[in-house]
Amino acid sequence: MFALMFAVGAWAFATEHDPMGQPVYVASVAPDAERPAVGLRYMCGGVTGVVLQFNLGEVEYEGSQFSTDEPDSEAVKFVFLEGTYDSTAKRAPIVDGLATYEIKGSEAAFVVGLMKDSESVTVSRGEASFAFSLEGARAAIDEVTLACPFKYPEA
Repeated sequence: MFALMFAVGAWAFATEHDPMGQPVYVASVAPDAERPAVGLRYMCGGVTGVVLQFNLGEVEYEGSQFSTDEPDSEAVKFVFLEGTYDSTAKRAPIVDGLATYEIKGSEAAFVVGLMKDSESVTVSRGEASFAFSLEGARAAIDEVTLACPFKYPEA
C-alpha cells in the first residue's frame, strides 16, 4: 500500500541550456525541500525537443541503471478532476535522475494541454503516485509554448 502525497509548490518558468548551449524552456514544479527529487516539468528546445518529465519520489530502480538498451515503455496514468488519461512513459536518461520518466513529442504537448485547464493532476506509475497542484501552471506552460521552436496542437 502507498500513501498519496500532494505537492503544493509553485510553478515556475525558466530558460536553461542543453550540453550544446542551446536554450531549453522549462515549466516546472517541485513540491518542497524535503522531497527535492519529486517533480513535474515540461521542456521544449535544444536537443531535448518537447518533453514532459515526472519523478514520483522513488529512490530505487529495478534493473541496471547503466544499461545501454532502450528503456521499456511503462504504463502511466494522469488523473485530472475532469477525467483520466492513460499513456506510456520511458525512464529518462540517467542524468535526469534514476526514477525520472518522460513522455516526448506531440503526446507530451497533449498531456500538458490537459494540465493547463485543470486544478491538479495525480501521476501514477505502478505503485508510485503523486498529486501535483496545477495552480500557476498555465502561465508557466504558456511561456514554454510561446518560446518553443517545435509546435504541436494542444488538447
